[in-house]
Amino acid sequence: MQVMLLLLASCFSGIFAGMGMGGGTFLIPTLSLFFGVSQIICQSTNVFCFIILAILCSIVYIKNKLIDFKALLCVALPATVVAFFSSFFAIKTTSEVLKICFACFIILIGVFYLTKTIVIMVKEKKNNNK
Repeated sequence: MQVMLLLLASCFSGIFAGMGMGGGTFLIPTLSLFFGVSQIICQSTNVFCFIILAILCSIVYIKNKLIDFKALLCVALPATVVAFFSSFFAIKTTSEVLKICFACFIILIGVFYLTKTIVIMVKEKKNNNK
C-alpha cells in the first residue's frame, strides 16, 4: 500500500514539475508529513528527482521554443552559486529548522500569489466598471 501511495505522490510531483510549479512543493511535504521521512532526506530526494524532471521538461520547453535563454543565463549562475552554499547549510542544520524554513517559504509564496491575484481582480473590476 505504501508503494502505491509513493507512486501516486510521485505522479503528482511530476504533474506539478511539468507545469513549471516545482514538484518539490508537493513532494517534500508529502514525504515528510505522510511518510515520516526526515526533512534532509526529503530535500535530497527532491533534488535528485528535480534533476531528472528538469532535464525532461527542459527538452519539451526547448522544442516548443518556450525558454528565454537570456533570462536563463541571468538566473542560472546566481541560483547555482546560492544552491551550492545552501546545501552546506541544509546538511549542517536539523530537520526541524529545515521544516520551519520550508514552511515559511511555502507560506510566503502563497501570500505572494494570493496578493497578486487579488490585485489583478481589483484592477479588472475597475476596468470593467469604466
